[in-house]
Amino acid sequence: MKRPRTFAKEDGVEAGDLLHCGEDHLSAAESLFSASPSFYDSAGYLAHMGIELLLKSWFLEAAGEFPGIHRLSELWDTLMKSHGAPALTEDESKLLTKLDQFETLRYPNRKAPTEVGTEDWEMVDAFSKKLRGLMPQSIEIPAAADNLVRKSGRVLMKKKK
Repeated sequence: MKRPRTFAKEDGVEAGDLLHCGEDHLSAAESLFSASPSFYDSAGYLAHMGIELLLKSWFLEAAGEFPGIHRLSELWDTLMKSHGAPALTEDESKLLTKLDQFETLRYPNRKAPTEVGTEDWEMVDAFSKKLRGLMPQSIEIPAAADNLVRKSGRVLMKKKK
């Protein structure tokens, strides 16, 4: 079996950028959950990605690298064993399992549909806040991120019509 790629600081990946993008994904998920049921799939998928990036930010800060895997429960287990993350409550474990299912929302499947709804957001929001409190406080979003057009070393621009 092929081992997943490892991403490292030497590759140009920064913990603060992962944190920034993860928090933006979570903010976008919240907006989509409150906008329309038509957007719940996108909201769930972004919620998964947001939590994934927070976890990978923690990995990068603690170890200088993170594995290119996407299963949140596997990421958490490794953080527990290697980097001091606490054990999850039963509800938090169930949430990560549910969020892992949300990764499948990118490919709709009538034989194995993934349920997602507004009730999921409250749990995701509470967990993301707890997670942020557990993460190394040394992870900082770059100051340039205060300017809404700068993100991860890029300038975000809206093209004029």
